[in-house]
Amino acid sequence: MIKHCLSIIFCILWSLQLAAQQPTPTTPKVAPITRILFIFDASYSMNGMWGNKSKMEVARSVMIPFVDSVSKIPNTEIALRMYGNRSPVPPQNCGDTHLEVPFGTNNIAEIIKKITEVQARGTTPIAYSLEMGAKDFPKDSTARNIVFLITDGIEACDGDPCAISRELQKKGAILRPFIIGVGSDIDFNKVFNCAGDVFTAYSQDEFLPILNAAMQKALITTPLQVYLLDIYKKPSETDVPMTFFDAESGFARYHFVHSVIRPSEPDILFLDPLVRYKIKVHTMPPVYSEEVNLEAGKHTIVKIDAVQGFLQIDRPTGVSQNITSIVRQANQMNTLTTQRTGEKVKYLTGEYDLEALTLPHTYFYGVRIKPNETTKLTIPQPGRVTISRSQQGYGAIYISRNTDYEFVANLELVPKGNDVFMLQPGKYVVIWRDKKETDTEKSIHKYFEITSGGAVFVNLK
Repeated sequence: MIKHCLSIIFCILWSLQLAAQQPTPTTPKVAPITRILFIFDASYSMNGMWGNKSKMEVARSVMIPFVDSVSKIPNTEIALRMYGNRSPVPPQNCGDTHLEVPFGTNNIAEIIKKITEVQARGTTPIAYSLEMGAKDFPKDSTARNIVFLITDGIEACDGDPCAISRELQKKGAILRPFIIGVGSDIDFNKVFNCAGDVFTAYSQDEFLPILNAAMQKALITTPLQVYLLDIYKKPSETDVPMTFFDAESGFARYHFVHSVIRPSEPDILFLDPLVRYKIKVHTMPPVYSEEVNLEAGKHTIVKIDAVQGFLQIDRPTGVSQNITSIVRQANQMNTLTTQRTGEKVKYLTGEYDLEALTLPHTYFYGVRIKPNETTKLTIPQPGRVTISRSQQGYGAIYISRNTDYEFVANLELVPKGNDVFMLQPGKYVVIWRDKKETDTEKSIHKYFEITSGGAVFVNLK
């Protein structure tokens, strides 16, 4: 049995080494630590016979070499919680669950000692043991927190293991638990499928292989490729950041920049198969995958439409400074991003509205981005207006918008020589009143027109 156990652990180590050697650009130099909490059933029912031995005797003979082998896996820590081992029934003590050996790197001897000496005495508080077990893990946002629950029965107290498990996963406290059912008296899959991944050992001979299968699933990463599809449904789109979220908790699990090994052949990622994912691809605007469920060891391909083209905004002739434009999806008010002149930016295909922060603002409506093409816009060349005044006063410049006048810029209260503005082509009016003048009717207004590259002088004296 020990030889069989060591053999399967060797396979796990070999698979982990292969995953670590994959040339993914975001593979961390130090893999996150995996912490495995064994929750061991020591309720009175474990004294029942299973073949020619009691369930507790079988559990001891299998669990001792198994946890010893698991403890030798690099970058892994284990701990032991038991329930039903301290308070005999009757009476029923639904609080009888205890962390017998906390997480550590040199605790295997103590864990083996506890398993060797334990006596099956009490009741079965599964939900409460899961709830308390989540608190056994050290606070470490980078670790993989895995629970192995070994039980021969169902919840005997008032708890709801499914509800507790869902809540703990939603909080990101643990990954989806592994529940190892012992014996054939209960349909464990029917009872616990809502709480975790269920494995049932119907006989003594199946117990160790079932544990090994569950541990392989817990430790071996799973290959996945993200196909960012172009207009021809080919996976040619790439070089885009993307985030993998835990679909249960909403927490971010991974951040990558998509890459390809060769044209239309995306790089392979190796991910934790215990997490259900939602992928956000940070295109402009972003696109999302459906929920991704990985099967341990099975290659998965996720296809996401991400057809893109480019937008380039050129500076006006004679203007050396960059001009920023606000970019929105067509007919939407929410700002998508800002883009400076001279930049070539990738967007999803579709229509966009732009607002260039010129004086006054310049608007482009329904700008169409086409697949694999660059749409170019040029901001019109401005003209110059010089406004001359010798006194302090109040006033502003407005541009004619058909039957309305729209604000452009204020004149400063105190003149500093002549006021000079670079304005976009159009028809304007400047309205001004001397600060000392209290007669409103003595306000001054002057019309002027700006042409591209032209110059206008306005005298308010």
